[in-house]
Amino acid sequence: MVTIKDVAKLANVSIATVSRVVNGYAHVRPAVREAVGKAIAELGYRPNGLASSFRTQQSNIVGVLLRQQRTPFSSALAYAIENTMFDQGYRVLLCSTNGDADREEAYLNTMLEMRVQGVIIRPSSATPRTIKQVNMLRERDIAVAFVDMKPKIAAISSVVCDNFSGGYQGMRHLIELGHRRIGVVAGAVAQRGGGQDVGSERVRGIRQAAEDLATGVEIVYSIPFDIASFEVGREAGAAMITGNPGLTAIFATTDMLALGVMHSAHALNLELPRDLSILGYDGIMESAVTFPTLSTIAQPIHEMGQIAASMLIDYMRGTSKSPRQVVLENTLIQRNSTIPLE
Repeated sequence: MVTIKDVAKLANVSIATVSRVVNGYAHVRPAVREAVGKAIAELGYRPNGLASSFRTQQSNIVGVLLRQQRTPFSSALAYAIENTMFDQGYRVLLCSTNGDADREEAYLNTMLEMRVQGVIIRPSSATPRTIKQVNMLRERDIAVAFVDMKPKIAAISSVVCDNFSGGYQGMRHLIELGHRRIGVVAGAVAQRGGGQDVGSERVRGIRQAAEDLATGVEIVYSIPFDIASFEVGREAGAAMITGNPGLTAIFATTDMLALGVMHSAHALNLELPRDLSILGYDGIMESAVTFPTLSTIAQPIHEMGQIAASMLIDYMRGTSKSPRQVVLENTLIQRNSTIPLE
């Protein structure tokens, strides 16, 4: 392995001079800088960025903790964050917490050990533990921003979407189409109504719209579940359709759930959307290529990731030390999976 000593010997300079060149210090003579550069190129020397971060108490590494990376929503969010960070000279360590507080804590402890400059967190549902860990990061002067979901904690920047408004908007769409017996595919916490997660906010919006906008609206909930996925949507959709033959529409609280419902409806030989209207939530790319194409409440996922990254960069660079709270609006995209009730 080529070391900084080898570079210094070949360039006939001190180790300290090589270090100054590698770290971009201005006060180095051009001829010396050129000699060091040639030695680095000839030997193929690669500076140890992690070791450097231990000496300087700073790195260009940023941690990003998302619930998971295998869903289209999370992948799109991670892509936006990583691209923005990379363009500004930062390198991203992506971690999946699966919503598990122990896993989240383990990753955050790793971030502390690696002396990351900042962390973007999509929090787990264990809010008190998340708050404790975030406070520990802040005590070490590590920048923090929340994305997609924000615990009740002061002085931390965040960017989220208005999930209550999105649920309300989706239910209004179905009610305006004439639907009155509507299935809602949502997780166990969301159905109980007491959670602070995005699903609970969406369900609260759905319930409020049903109260406000029409009489005689009946909401039929899916079998409860913990983590949304295509497979869960397929199982919940099959049980909901076979157990409630009078349903005319189903509102799934994620697009992947909605795609699962759509799959089960096809398997049960329903003609969509004539026999059943289906509405999703997220606006992922896959929603536009289904048959029929999926109507959805679209979140500005890319914008959310860009803003979260930009806020963290501003804080790390000292451009802004004031926390920002950004709430983005959703958009109804009406496609072919929802039609007026005949």
